[in-house]
Amino acid sequence: MSTAAGVTRIWRADDLGGVELLRATITEFAFRPHAHEEFFVALTERGVATPTYRGDRHVLAPGDVLVLNPEEAHAGGPPGEQSWSYRAVYLDPALLRGFAAGQLPHFGDDLVRDPEIVRGLRRFHRLAESPRSSRLQREQTLTATLALLTSRYARPGPELREPGREPAAIRAGREYLDEHAADSVTLQAVARQVGLSAYHFCRAFRSAVGMTPHAYQTHIRIRRAKTLLDAGHPIADVAARTGFYDQAHLTRQFTRAIGVPPGRYRLRT
Repeated sequence: MSTAAGVTRIWRADDLGGVELLRATITEFAFRPHAHEEFFVALTERGVATPTYRGDRHVLAPGDVLVLNPEEAHAGGPPGEQSWSYRAVYLDPALLRGFAAGQLPHFGDDLVRDPEIVRGLRRFHRLAESPRSSRLQREQTLTATLALLTSRYARPGPELREPGREPAAIRAGREYLDEHAADSVTLQAVARQVGLSAYHFCRAFRSAVGMTPHAYQTHIRIRRAKTLLDAGHPIADVAARTGFYDQAHLTRQFTRAIGVPPGRYRLRT
């Protein structure tokens, strides 16, 4: 089983509207297919990663910035026994609307290679970790960096694949999996519900959503687990409520998707 090795820290800047940050060095670890409700911006500092997103495998090297839109599926990590050190920030869509005339921006470039943006992201991240930095300093750095990022690399967002924009059968399948996220469902049952063969539904779902039906169900379970953890529920209770076999099963799947186990995730504030 793949394991995360190295240092991983995740925390939330409540004084900046709940922006979440992550700093990690991982080795022999691959994130399972998943997506985020927020914009995901990651700066590679050292090493290399070969994630899969937008239907292809990409290579991230030091100085490369990856920007993923909300609900954009992705997976992967460093190749082989190599390591990947990166800093990431999770941005609420409402925050980025303020830099795009009220519209939801869309980022379509596979990678951003821009020294100004790299410096801004790195500076903001380091300020967010420093107890000596002021809120004004952090806000100013983040605002200036996001203004550059959106003005140079974003476009209006009708291209953004939001839940519900897929064909009717895929939308119905997604809704069924949402409603039965904690249940043990079969591929045949979902396909029958939407009027497709199991094979056709599986292929069409992966093409439209970016992950298989099973990966999507796990993704929804983990998303709900995060909500319950934030509400203070015990981890074993969270596992039972979200459809995992037990606490150990939740911990394995949660770590593979988020990069840290549930106990460390809930301590990020």
